[in-house]
Amino acid sequence: MRARFWIPLVLLLLAWSYFARPVYDFAWVAAGRLWDMAGARIGSPTLRPSREAEVGRSLAQGEEIAGYLRGLRRAAPDALTVAGAPEAAREQLRRSLRYPPPGFDTPSTEAVVETLVGEDEFATYRELKVPVLPGVYATGMYLRPKTADPAQKLPLVISAHGRGGMPSETADGKLPGLRKSRRDLAWDALKHGYAVWLPVYVHYNQNGSDFRDRLTARAWQAGTSLPAIEIAKTVKVLDALLKRPDIDAGRVAMMGHSYGGFYTLYTTALDPRIRVAVVAAYFNDREAVLDGSEPTGFLDWRFPDSLTLWRDPSVAALVAPRPLLIEAGNQDQLFPIAGARKVAPEVERVYQRLGVADRFEFREFVARHDFDGEAAMNFIDLHLKPSPRGARE
Repeated sequence: MRARFWIPLVLLLLAWSYFARPVYDFAWVAAGRLWDMAGARIGSPTLRPSREAEVGRSLAQGEEIAGYLRGLRRAAPDALTVAGAPEAAREQLRRSLRYPPPGFDTPSTEAVVETLVGEDEFATYRELKVPVLPGVYATGMYLRPKTADPAQKLPLVISAHGRGGMPSETADGKLPGLRKSRRDLAWDALKHGYAVWLPVYVHYNQNGSDFRDRLTARAWQAGTSLPAIEIAKTVKVLDALLKRPDIDAGRVAMMGHSYGGFYTLYTTALDPRIRVAVVAAYFNDREAVLDGSEPTGFLDWRFPDSLTLWRDPSVAALVAPRPLLIEAGNQDQLFPIAGARKVAPEVERVYQRLGVADRFEFREFVARHDFDGEAAMNFIDLHLKPSPRGARE
């Protein structure tokens, strides 16, 4: 009889213990908090600083760290020095960008997929899909002007658009719908007789919001960077395009607006096959631009050493002695003209030292955050069209 009494009681207590565990845990935490509060009230006043005093100490520590970090923004290597040892500097830039991304050097068994999209009075349009990394492809539009013979070897212009800069679709939704616009980097290149590659970069998701920061953080965690991946895409596309019989592999230019200007500057610095570069609405006093957009603006540009070694003039020095045009709208609302004016002379001195001052141009024009395609193509024509040797290393 006793056993029949105790067994249900024990089972009941065990069940209660299991289901009451959260109550016990909460009571234990609450008791601990009450004990801490009592101790704070009756303990030594020395250990009970005011909130204002504690915040003050924290801010003082923060200012010390900020000063230390400003000190680490050591003077970047003089652009003349960088230009004097370009390969060593390029290798350092690769390390800072974490370039190339993992898997870049692994040969792909996949073929380039080419799809004829159509043609109009301006050009023939082909979409290319080029394998770059495991599961990652470079896509974009390859255009040839209708005025060119199909078998003619044409010089190539990589036209790197900024955010929102790709040409709009036509009514049938198939062709890019070229229009004569300062932001349309394909129009003037076709008019000047060049084949054009229009790359696609990561800027937006379906609802229009920017998700580059999320990809940037994930790339850092994986040992690379989003710019490294995007640059790798352009490099792999070049590998493919320069094998085409209708492309003159010795005459390649790249021009870009805004984010495209960023990619143009860095890709040209890393890949000597690009013989001429035009950077529009990007080149600036990068420290001022990034500081002005803190805490997270342009997160993908905040890679290691970006403000100690790789200010814009130092990257531009790795383009030298190849021709480089910097375009800047004097009313640019994103990258103030004062910053571009401040740092452009550093690049100019590099070209002067190398004896090729005529290959560098800093050009202001009356505009906001914009692009002057006709001026860009005149510069490219000057240095690229005569012969491949016109833009020698």
